[in-house]
Amino acid sequence: MARIRSVKPEFWDDRKLARRTSRDARLLYIALWNLADEHGRLNGDPQWIKGQAFSYDDDLDAGAVAKLLEELCAPAVGAVIAYEDDGDPYLFLPKLARHQRLEPEKVKSRLPAPPSPGADSPEPGADSSGRRADESERGADSSGSGAKTPALLYGAGSREHVAGSRDARGAQTAVANSLLDEHLACVSPRPPREVIRQLGEKIESLLADGMADTEIAEALKRLRAKPKLTPATLPSLVHEVRQERANPKLRPTGRASPHQAYRNPPDQDVYAEELRPDDHSR
Repeated sequence: MARIRSVKPEFWDDRKLARRTSRDARLLYIALWNLADEHGRLNGDPQWIKGQAFSYDDDLDAGAVAKLLEELCAPAVGAVIAYEDDGDPYLFLPKLARHQRLEPEKVKSRLPAPPSPGADSPEPGADSSGRRADESERGADSSGSGAKTPALLYGAGSREHVAGSRDARGAQTAVANSLLDEHLACVSPRPPREVIRQLGEKIESLLADGMADTEIAEALKRLRAKPKLTPATLPSLVHEVRQERANPKLRPTGRASPHQAYRNPPDQDVYAEELRPDDHSR
């Protein structure tokens, strides 16, 4: 069942996505938002997607849609994770929460969860920045427990392509890479490699602890607002975000305090000006 989604103006300013994907692929990406559930999952059959998104476009067939999906699934893009469960194709949109306000806690997904990565170490030559998140999917509901580990699609030869659970680089990898990439895109000048490595490790650890990507994204935003803070403070910032979300009274309102001493002093005579008689008023 399709859902109402919104497109933020920032989407059209995403130069990274525009450089790495075609116009039709970006249009398809928006269509996938409408088709995905509150967990970012949807049917991955290109024939079904063609009928849902491009039903009136005769110049596109299921094969063309599959090629567009390959663009979105490319490791450099990471907009879509394609996987298979019990012979059926599915898609997962790891960045959907950046574009939409999702409420996965209110409804369980009817679709199987994305694959759970293995515990093997990073492949030789992997990005030394520390952008690794080889952990199981956060918040996956019970619909995926006990199910056969899915295999990723549309990524032959890439880090995300797997032949089994041991080589999986699933949803967590894409989410972690996306968080760090979006953070670095907003930072100028670019931090030293060692700082990036430490930050990547902190993001990986937080995801492994089950922290939501939206919480980490908000913490990274606060980290950018205070450039003197180090990556070591990221867990504390995430804790701060979680506390504010759990206790609305702790959230900063941005409003001035109702009591302002210079306008409402405890003793009104404190700031009273001395009155001097006018010489001409006698």
